Amino acid sequence: KYKTVETEDMNNRGMTLHGKLLAMTVITLAALAALFTVLLINGKSQMMDDRQAKVRNLVEVAHATLAHYEQQARDGKLSADEAKKAAATAVRTMRYDKIEYFWINDLNDTMVMHPIKPELEGKKLDQIKDKNGKFLFVEFNQVVKTKGAGFVDYLWPKPGAEEGVPKISFVMGFEPWGWVIGSGIYVDDVEAKFRSDAIKLLLWGLAIGAFIAISSFLLSTNVLRTLGG
Repeated sequence: KYKTVETEDMNNRGMTLHGKLLAMTVITLAALAALFTVLLINGKSQMMDDRQAKVRNLVEVAHATLAHYEQQARDGKLSADEAKKAAATAVRTMRYDKIEYFWINDLNDTMVMHPIKPELEGKKLDQIKDKNGKFLFVEFNQVVKTKGAGFVDYLWPKPGAEEGVPKISFVMGFEPWGWVIGSGIYVDDVEAKFRSDAIKLLLWGLAIGAFIAISSFLLSTNVLRTLGG
């Protein structure tokens, strides 16, 4: 009878130990998953913040180019039309990251200058939309009219391609001429990097999780064996 009670007590303690170790393992794995998720989200957010800061700073530089030629017109060194033409020509040749560019449209939804799609120049833009149905130039002008400057995300083809990919643009109004100058950076590589990092962290998570689970199992087995369970 004594041995029966002792055996039952050992079994109960074994079940309790197994349960505690299992709970610790589950909590540890959940914390690990939460940590990896936070790292992924923060990493993607930081990449997007860096892209936004970069394109905003570059548009501000191009905006200063417009201001320079507008000052030339106010000083009488150029006529208003000459200043606009010179400003548009200067911005047309500006590039960064080899393929990125600037465009200029006006607040009446008409394209003033687009170096990649010159066929748009002089045409109305209010019906141009991406494949998700966003009227992007209308959106650009709305941002400028309400905020003076801001970001707009949409889909737009890369140079030489037809299929639209994710892009984020910063647009800034140039009040003296009623222009809007903008530039955008493709962010499809951010999504690709996010997926790549997610796969890597998942594999690491599985490896670490398996190690923790196996270690917990061996630990509990060894303790129970020591206790006589």
